[in-house]
Amino acid sequence: MPKPSEFRNIRQKIVAVITVLSVLVSALIGLSLRTRLPFFLAAGISVAIAAVIGYLLSKTLFDSIIEDAAALRKKVDENYSEIMTEKDKLETILKQMADGMIAIDRAGRIMHANDAARVMLRISDSDAKHKRYDDIILRFSDSLTLDEILRNLEAGVTEGEFSYGGAVYEVRYDKFKDVAGGDDGIIIILQDVTERQRIDNMQIDFVANVSHELKTPLTSIKGYTETLLESGAADAEMTKEFLAIINSETDRMNRLVKDLLQLSRLDTKQQKWYKEEADIATLVKTAVKKIEMVAKSQNQHINLIFNSDLSILLDMDRDRIEQVILNVLSNAIKYTREQGRIDVDVFRDGDGVRVVVMDNGIGIPEKELPRVFERFFRVDKARSSRMGGTGLGLAISKQIIEEHKGSIEIESTFGKGTKVTITLPLPPVRGKRGIL
Repeated sequence: MPKPSEFRNIRQKIVAVITVLSVLVSALIGLSLRTRLPFFLAAGISVAIAAVIGYLLSKTLFDSIIEDAAALRKKVDENYSEIMTEKDKLETILKQMADGMIAIDRAGRIMHANDAARVMLRISDSDAKHKRYDDIILRFSDSLTLDEILRNLEAGVTEGEFSYGGAVYEVRYDKFKDVAGGDDGIIIILQDVTERQRIDNMQIDFVANVSHELKTPLTSIKGYTETLLESGAADAEMTKEFLAIINSETDRMNRLVKDLLQLSRLDTKQQKWYKEEADIATLVKTAVKKIEMVAKSQNQHINLIFNSDLSILLDMDRDRIEQVILNVLSNAIKYTREQGRIDVDVFRDGDGVRVVVMDNGIGIPEKELPRVFERFFRVDKARSSRMGGTGLGLAISKQIIEEHKGSIEIESTFGKGTKVTITLPLPPVRGKRGIL
């Protein structure tokens, strides 16, 4: 906006012209009286001279006024443009914010709600314009009404939290002022912290599970070691048995530590990958041969149901993909009864290849299926621990497959069996032969 001093400058110029003309007319009238010229003649001369001088002065003055007005107009346009630019910037920032933002006045009317806030609070544009804040927030929480927020602010509390539909939202709020410095309303910021809380809970569970998994074998090792120290070598058979248990528990801890270290490398993106072209069908057959003796010891049958001549080349880290397949086969053996059947298939499917392992084992309860890739989750804890499982295999497998831009899915019917499907992308076509 133009400054007050600029308006005063124009007003002073106009006053100056009027003053000069007044003095000139007074001087000419006085001259006519001294020279005894007829009044009308003196007045005519005065008016004529005043008109000429007034014209010259006014032209100069109004040229200056026009210049000043143009300068004022330019400044007004610039200020308006700056205001509109800042307004657009603010609207863009509010629109792109991942956090929700609501501004309400002292009466609880919504002055503004950005897109994120409308999504979080499940409100339409019409709701934001016509509904009061309390009418909306009471669907989610009765501790974040306007009166409650004002009471909290008086007590120095500026944040809260509410949950809805499985999501958790953190709320921060504070007063904002008007031009005179008085309270004009409340600004409320909503942040979806569901994922953060999930990760925090996972970390807490992870530490608890690791402690438990390490405590069990350590307790066992310490107990058998103390017994051996107390009894000495009096009973060779007992000593041999106890040492075998200690060795087994040590192996169990080694497997756990190894899996934990690999998970850490995967989580921190420090896992080294050695990807090269390899045949997935051959890799599956090799993995089956490595674990076949374990299945036979359980009187189980592993059947390769794909063509023995099948060959599908993929870009992959051979050792890591074999680790995944061995883990899936190992789980199928653990959770399939004696005389059970495990079928393994490999086939192309669109732009990818699928490796399917299907058993007729004990299956997984439907309510447990969403948790199978969680760390330390076991369908049958006793059976898994007895057979050397750490509860980390599927979590590791999932991350390995996802690093290969693939997916791993599990379908199961409790009491009837489980089907695991690994999907990996085929390499891009590098060109066609025979093109001139």
